[in-house]
Amino acid sequence: MSSFLAWAVYWSVLDWRGSQWGMSDARTQLVLTASADAGHDDGKSLEATRDLAEYLSGHGISLLEGSVGDGWPAIVFQSSGSSIGWADALPQECRDVDSRVACVIESSFSAGQWRDHGDAPLLPAGFSIGGVVKVPGANVGGNLQYVLPLGAVPLFPGSVYVNTSDPQRLREISDLLVRCGMDVTQPQTQSLWSSLTGDSFVGITLLFLVLALVCACMCVTTMETARKADLHVRRLFGATGRQVWAGRVRAAVAPIVTGVLAGTMLSAVLITVVSGRTGIGPAVAFATAFTVGTILTVCATALAEWVGIRSNDEVER
Repeated sequence: MSSFLAWAVYWSVLDWRGSQWGMSDARTQLVLTASADAGHDDGKSLEATRDLAEYLSGHGISLLEGSVGDGWPAIVFQSSGSSIGWADALPQECRDVDSRVACVIESSFSAGQWRDHGDAPLLPAGFSIGGVVKVPGANVGGNLQYVLPLGAVPLFPGSVYVNTSDPQRLREISDLLVRCGMDVTQPQTQSLWSSLTGDSFVGITLLFLVLALVCACMCVTTMETARKADLHVRRLFGATGRQVWAGRVRAAVAPIVTGVLAGTMLSAVLITVVSGRTGIGPAVAFATAFTVGTILTVCATALAEWVGIRSNDEVER
């Protein structure tokens, strides 16, 4: 069960990062819709968008927006620091708002068209392709086709992520977004913790893990009660309860390590076969599952042995 919990947390983290297209330190989400009061002056909208890019750059704030519904089928980015790894690795011309060069997303229809036929029909007029980029969360068959630097095109309806939660900064960003012709929703705080607590798979596996540990404790305590005669003999020869407890915990470590390793490997195979999701590849998730499972099982065994030995001592008295 610790293995299943480790994989559940691992996938939840991947899904959380994918929902923000790989921004590692996203703090706030805003949703943009086209303002009914805004005109259709693309020149003014583009100017306002460039003012927004200049503001973000001056304050060291990163931004990602992915299109939802109408608008260019694109992700626009403003990267400061190292919060958007894939954007920082793009060729310089793909990060320059004046170069009119875009990168197509690896899993998109446009990437296939560009590789096979040398064209990208969904690209804005006047733009060329500067390469292919892999964006977390941009799945095969999705509507997102390419990435552009913020300021290369006017903003469009979509979800915006920024790596700040400062109320003053958010108000100023919202005001600039309104100038871009967008209506802005109330900022929503983004955090990994809220993603984990809201993930039903994580919650269910955690519940089953707790129940499994309770069952293991009860089983070991019952076994210790059945060994009352052995404990009595050891105490007659001068062994203390702590010495007996330490000896039994040490003897249980090797079987626990072997059992947890076998269970971790089996669960990884089952996950891969049944769900089709990777259960063996990521070394961090596998190591975490094994380490956490071993520690929890040893702790549960140690607690149960101590309770059982103390119970037997009380019976003797």
